[in-house]
Amino acid sequence: MALVAAVGAVLVAPTPALAVPAFARVNNLPCATCHTSFPKLTTFGENFMRNGFQVQEGGAEPATQGKGFASALDFLAFRGRMKLFESKDNQTLLTTEPNATVTSIGTNEQTYLYVAGSAWKNISVWMENSLVAGGGTSNYALGFHNLGGTSLANIRFGRFTNTEWLSVSNQKRFLDPAYIAYGVSTSNATGRDRVSSGGATDSVELYGNSGPAFYGVGYTPGATANANSEGNYWGTVRFDLQSGAIAGSNISAQHYSGTDTNNTTTALGKNKFSFTNIGANLRLEDLELYGFYVKGKEDNYNFAGAKRDHTGLTAEANYKFSPEFSAAVRYEVVNSDDDATLKKGLLTPGIVYSPYENLRIMAYYAKDLDKDGDGKKSNVFLTNAQFAF
Repeated sequence: MALVAAVGAVLVAPTPALAVPAFARVNNLPCATCHTSFPKLTTFGENFMRNGFQVQEGGAEPATQGKGFASALDFLAFRGRMKLFESKDNQTLLTTEPNATVTSIGTNEQTYLYVAGSAWKNISVWMENSLVAGGGTSNYALGFHNLGGTSLANIRFGRFTNTEWLSVSNQKRFLDPAYIAYGVSTSNATGRDRVSSGGATDSVELYGNSGPAFYGVGYTPGATANANSEGNYWGTVRFDLQSGAIAGSNISAQHYSGTDTNNTTTALGKNKFSFTNIGANLRLEDLELYGFYVKGKEDNYNFAGAKRDHTGLTAEANYKFSPEFSAAVRYEVVNSDDDATLKKGLLTPGIVYSPYENLRIMAYYAKDLDKDGDGKKSNVFLTNAQFAF
């Protein structure tokens, strides 16, 4: 009933969009039903995805327009992101050397063939297949939902991030840049199964929810399935407020542990690691405040017996001034007493203009806080356009 009620509320004042993507075509609903500023999800959008892209709780046979090719097109969409302008200002501090500025104009960052929906009751397909030759990434999942007639049992297989259900997802972000605290990879470059605390790997996950409580348990072999016989595991818990002035606000926690390997048969060929993540998201109508803290531990990160710990902290706020204009600011930092190369800090304000629900133009400035103390900064100003149809 909660999903159906949310849909009814949105239908009161739909916002028009042209060449709407697959979800809007299939369900005859505006994009704003699921997204605040896409790809970031609303509370309804998160629950809709959990339920296998089905509005009705427990699932339902999808409405079909026929069995021909035209019906299949309703599930397909194109997503793209083009870099309109980027300027990287590489500074060497406390010197008289001129700054080195690198610019890019009109660069195709990503183009995806995108599928998200349920062609069968309680079976979902989610896929973003990159069409960028040699430089794209593809993520996908096949899900089976409401197993045994309960929302407590859902399972999905594919390539996806373990942060999907956390308070702060590393994929469905308001601002484009990936969170640096989710980007720290295990081991050094010689690790064969390197993963990060928020990356996407070939995985399987069992998850479910009852009322405000959510759980998830996942497994992945790591970056290369044939190299790691031990595997990596994660467990997620989350609690969502379902009513009141801050309905949709939530807290989450996750523990992710496993083993990275190296091309050696000795005991030093294994690096056992763990990531612990605590996050929260406060939703106040047009204002959202969210963040997370992650702690990483490794017992043999350089395959020579050295331990490495690191911490990451991210805080972000976004505000929707109108259906067209939004703004956000993000602070993030990574620290490590064991590896100075991990130290990094960024302060990133940004604005988003959405003339249509499925088209957004974003500009942000990522200021390097020189947390590593090497006297060098790389500040980035970027504007891009994202679309989906």
